[in-house]
Amino acid sequence: MKLTVVSMLASTCILAVGFAFCFTLTSFAQDKTSTLLRVAVYRDAGASDTCANATREILDLTQDCKADFVSSGDIQNGVLKDYDVVFFPGGSASAQRKALGDEGWKRLWSFLEDGGGYVGTCAGAYLALYSDSRLEGRLINAELQEGEWERGEAILEIELTEEGREILGDYEGRLDIAYQNGPIFHPANYSELEPYRVLAFFRSEIAENDAPKGVQINSPAIAVGEYGKGRVVILSPHPELTPKLNSFVPKIARYASKK
Repeated sequence: MKLTVVSMLASTCILAVGFAFCFTLTSFAQDKTSTLLRVAVYRDAGASDTCANATREILDLTQDCKADFVSSGDIQNGVLKDYDVVFFPGGSASAQRKALGDEGWKRLWSFLEDGGGYVGTCAGAYLALYSDSRLEGRLINAELQEGEWERGEAILEIELTEEGREILGDYEGRLDIAYQNGPIFHPANYSELEPYRVLAFFRSEIAENDAPKGVQINSPAIAVGEYGKGRVVILSPHPELTPKLNSFVPKIARYASKK
């Protein structure tokens, strides 16, 4: 009788362990296929706290979204593997690039090549256009318009393209949006990268500090390009600082993630 009881207990334990193992595997599979959007928001050297905090606050209020701040050291240590998309906010692109270093830049490349998403706003957009003599860095097939970059700060008008309305909402006509010295760019010709697509155009401009006039109107305000298996979205203006357009932030994040 004792042997029978022991045998039954042993069988029960084996079944319990097996069930727990299967449950763990099932849970892991569910996590990998979950609709939860995992967003890393860069907040370190070169990032504006105002822009980074506003971005995360908007994402934190979004259903099925989890946002965390990450540092340059986190990125260098491979933290992006735990996320679907990374946001680089306004601030200073050169300071962000310096903080990332070559190791962080390589990690970012790898993240995109494996299917991750990149969203760069203002300085973060400049960062995607950045290159230097040590490592070619451009993440999107575009280059900066020549001339003074410090155009000024203003509320400017943009207009969504047909693809932009499909992604960001069916907004007709012109929309007011905050602008703070964001990049003015045009197509480049890098054979390794596909041409970018425009999601919104500027319909007005600011041209202070001897910046060239006439080049911002009808230039891209928001553009998207593919990088490896990943996707890069750059925004010259600031939807996170424009209350009526805050909804652009999570929509662009999910679009960039391809989820």
